[in-house]
Amino acid sequence: MLRIALLLGGTSTEREVSLNSGNAVHAALERIGHTVIPVDVCDSELRELDNVKPDFVFICLHGGEGEDGTIQSKLEARKLAYSGSGPIASRLAMDKELAKSEFIAQRVPTPPSEVAEQFDARYRVRRMARRIGLPLAIKPTNQGSSIGVSIVHDIERADSALDRAFMLSSRVLIEKAIVGRELTVGVLGERALPVCEVVADASFFDFDAKYASDSKTRYVVNPELPGPTAKMAQHYAKRAHHALRCHGYSRVDMMLDKDGELWVLEVNTLPGMTDHSLLPKMAAAEGMSFDELVQEMIDVSMERRRKPISDRITRAVAA
Repeated sequence: MLRIALLLGGTSTEREVSLNSGNAVHAALERIGHTVIPVDVCDSELRELDNVKPDFVFICLHGGEGEDGTIQSKLEARKLAYSGSGPIASRLAMDKELAKSEFIAQRVPTPPSEVAEQFDARYRVRRMARRIGLPLAIKPTNQGSSIGVSIVHDIERADSALDRAFMLSSRVLIEKAIVGRELTVGVLGERALPVCEVVADASFFDFDAKYASDSKTRYVVNPELPGPTAKMAQHYAKRAHHALRCHGYSRVDMMLDKDGELWVLEVNTLPGMTDHSLLPKMAAAEGMSFDELVQEMIDVSMERRRKPISDRITRAVAA
């Protein structure tokens, strides 16, 4: 059994989600038999870990420095093994602009988009509306859990959507909003988990639909899909996971349009682990309990113990 530091809380807009995920994982780790030291991350220096001396660090942070690679870099500097992807993949996945570039380079289908700053955003929205039509999705480039995201069906409402996004980020992504079915696929190790369809009561799967206790959102694992769509969704999930250089596990969100085409939206390197979360639901469809999932997340993360980049280069040259 391991001595595990559990990072949770943090200072991002997703703090409450992180606490819920952390509490669920904490209980699972103790049931498995690990020694757990919870650490509510108040700053990115992680000074608390210097006294803990863990064998492994399980990250249950969402958004902000916990998910953008900052915390992962601090753990690398301490030569600590930790859960999930490294600093580069975390940075790529958290920044929607960077992720889009990697998807396009690696031929992962993703909706057409433009990135704008405040000085040209209104012009770009109207140009996108003329070029590809409405609806458009307007998103902060560096937020998760659909925070700050708006779907614009009426160009007259674009300004308020932009204002909302710019409150959270200095750059926004203006993207073709795909109308269709919302799908998500977990990647665990080298395999894709069963497809899950998100059937939201609201027209848009926003933060409340994801996490509110009274949400009427339904999650259908292994939904009926036409032809080879399920296998293609799993294929694109793994492609997107590898395109961003993810490691261990992730969850890939995508849309299935009315023509049967799949469009990858984003990769979540630290998917939620609450009772509303999708990764545990997909794992359960394979017969995996929550505790077994948590243990496998540790196992796949430790398959390649992280060492400083200089050490990896030295080993590669020696080989």
